Amino acid sequence: MNSNSTLEIPFMNKLAKYIIIASVSAIVLFLAWYFSSVLTSILISAVLALIGKPLVEFLTSLKIGRRPISNSLAAAFTLVLIVALCIFLILFIVPLVGSIFSDLSNIDWDGIKAKLAVPLMNYNIKLHQMFPTLESDITIESLVMNKMREIINFGVFADTFGSITSFIVSFFISAFTIVFVTFFFLKDKDTFTNMILAIVPTKYEENTKRAMESVNRLLVRYFGGICIETLLITILNTIGLHFIGGLSFQMAVVLAFLSGVLNVIPYIGPLAAGAFGTIMGMISLIGTFNEVALGFVILKFIAIFVVTHLIDVFIFQPYIYSNSVKAHPLEIFIVILMAGHIGGIVGMLVAIPAYTVLRVFAKEFFSKFKVVQKLTDRME
Repeated sequence: MNSNSTLEIPFMNKLAKYIIIASVSAIVLFLAWYFSSVLTSILISAVLALIGKPLVEFLTSLKIGRRPISNSLAAAFTLVLIVALCIFLILFIVPLVGSIFSDLSNIDWDGIKAKLAVPLMNYNIKLHQMFPTLESDITIESLVMNKMREIINFGVFADTFGSITSFIVSFFISAFTIVFVTFFFLKDKDTFTNMILAIVPTKYEENTKRAMESVNRLLVRYFGGICIETLLITILNTIGLHFIGGLSFQMAVVLAFLSGVLNVIPYIGPLAAGAFGTIMGMISLIGTFNEVALGFVILKFIAIFVVTHLIDVFIFQPYIYSNSVKAHPLEIFIVILMAGHIGGIVGMLVAIPAYTVLRVFAKEFFSKFKVVQKLTDRME
C-alpha cells in the first residue's frame, strides 16, 4: 500500500465523521423546528421549574411530625401556587384591561386632536419647514392619533385569535402540557438533565452534568431575580402613576404591570413601556387639563418612568445580572444587540439565558482556548 492510500484513509474517516455530525445536526434542527410548539412548552416548563425550584427545596427540608415532606407533595404545592398566581393575574388584569378598552373606545379622537393642535402648532410649522414636501394635513397630532387608533383596534384581536373556540382549545392544551411537564420537572429535579444526557455521548456525561448544575444554579437566580424585578417595577410605577400622575388606580396598575413585563426586554422594553404609558396616561387625562398644562402632564409621566428606570438600572439590575449570569455589562449589551438582530424581540428575550448556557458549556468543554478563558473568568 503506497503512502497516498495511507493518508487517504484518515482523511476519509474524518470526512465521514464531519458528514455524520452535519447530518445529525440538520436532523435535530429540523425536528426542533417541526415540533417547535412542543419544544416551546417544554422550555416554558423548564423555566417555571427553575423559578419554583427554591420553594421545592425549602419545602422538602421541612418535616411534618418526624416525616420529611416528599418531593411529590412539595412539587404539587409549588405548582398549585404558580397556577394560582397566574390565574390571579389573569382575573385581576383582564377585567381592568377590558374596562380601560371600553373607556378608550368612547374617546373623542377628533376632540383630542383639536386640543393637541394648539400647543403643537409651532412644532408643526417647524416640521413642515424641515420637510417641505410633506402634505399640509400631516401633523404631529394626526400621526399620534392615527397610531393610537391602530393600537386600540379591537379588530386586531379578532384577526389574531381567529375562531375563539380554536383559541380556547389550543390555550388549554398548551396550559395542560405545561402544567403536566412542570410537575415532573419540579418533582424530579434531574428530569431535564437526564433528557439532555440521553443525547450526549457517554464520555461527555460527567462534563455535561457539571455544566447543567452550573446552568441550573445561575438560571434559578436569574429568573427569580427577573420575577422580583418585574414585581418591584410594577409597584413603583403604580405608586407613581396613581399618586403623582393622577391616573385612576385601574389605569395605573395596568400600565405599571405592562411596564414591568416589557422591562424584561432589555433596552427597548423600558423605552416602549415609557412611551406607551405616557401616551395612554395623557389620553386618559386629556379632558382634565387645558392646552397650557399639556407639556407639564407629559413631563410628569416621563419623569415617573425615567425615575423608575434609573432605580432599576442602578439598584435592581446590578444585583440580577452581576450575581446571576456573572457577565460583564458590555458582554451583555453586545450579546443582546446580536440576538436582537438575529431574532428580533424574541431573540433579545432569550439572549441572556442562552448566553449563560453557552458560557457554562464553553467553560466546561473548551476551557483551553484563550477567548473562552477571558469570557468565563467572572464565573469562578
